[in-house]
Amino acid sequence: MNKEVIGLSKEGTLDVDKVVEFFKNWVGVHLVSVKGQLDSYWLMGKDGYDMMDGRKYYKLVFDTYGVTIVSPGMCNTYSMKCHLGEWIKEAIDARKAEDSYS
Repeated sequence: MNKEVIGLSKEGTLDVDKVVEFFKNWVGVHLVSVKGQLDSYWLMGKDGYDMMDGRKYYKLVFDTYGVTIVSPGMCNTYSMKCHLGEWIKEAIDARKAEDSYS
């Protein structure tokens, strides 16, 4: 299995539940809990579209430092890291824009 890490906190002070909610509500990804693995989710889709047809491929493991992407393909894991990074930036920008209008 290949792993790629997206660091979100240098101090390890993230609230994992809040990060997961941010991913679901703002990043727009569909996450399904991995049975028997705390804070681990299968990445099943984005913005209402299914990404997977068949077996589960990308596993996201959240911790107080960020998120680790785990999948069998090295290039695919790196590619998903880049996509998630872009989606996270877009979500942060959207949230900042919404907060500035409030």
